[in-house]
Amino acid sequence: MKTNAVAAFAGSLLIAAFVSSVAKATIIDDWSTVKAPAAPVLKPVDVKTSDTALLLLDFNGAQNPEKGPCNTKTKQRCIASLPKVEKLMKEARASGVPVVYSITGGATSGDIATALAPKEGDPVVQSGANKFINTDLEKILKDKGVKTVIVTGTASEGAVLNTAAYAALKGMNVILPVDGMSSTNPYAEQYVAWHFANAPGVSAKTTLTAIDEIKFGK
Repeated sequence: MKTNAVAAFAGSLLIAAFVSSVAKATIIDDWSTVKAPAAPVLKPVDVKTSDTALLLLDFNGAQNPEKGPCNTKTKQRCIASLPKVEKLMKEARASGVPVVYSITGGATSGDIATALAPKEGDPVVQSGANKFINTDLEKILKDKGVKTVIVTGTASEGAVLNTAAYAALKGMNVILPVDGMSSTNPYAEQYVAWHFANAPGVSAKTTLTAIDEIKFGK
């Protein structure tokens, strides 16, 4: 009995020491030791064109860095993504999928990258990081019968993260091509991809993919 009691006491001391050690550490303390998890698997997507919209978020600034975040000074990765996003946009238009734009404060639709310029009648909303807030984006999509959104844009951790997450939490399906979202550095894009692959409430509604894996059906 005495031996068992001593063993139990020693065990409790070890547990207490472990808990105390862990309690003193924060993610900031452990920052340099954190290893990135395995990359999520990208999946092919067959788009149902009758209830899908393509969102092009904050691609303004390419012609003038003073007019938006997608520029050669601060977001070269956004500039590099333009040919792929242009391909996606053209395929969406050819399939009858509506294209909806957003721009940041102080910009106009004329500041959107020329390769992605809106056509007459394309909706353009202007807002902060979440393009549903203080805009009529939700009404625009509802009026078009949209149940699925393909989300592209910059910054990945800003407009893309907040708008796509909001859409998912409102019950929409989200298609997120990882080569259509950009930031100032790859880490931001990495954590956004991780978020949509793992976060409760959004991961179940999101398909991570690549632009070449998106096929427009009927």
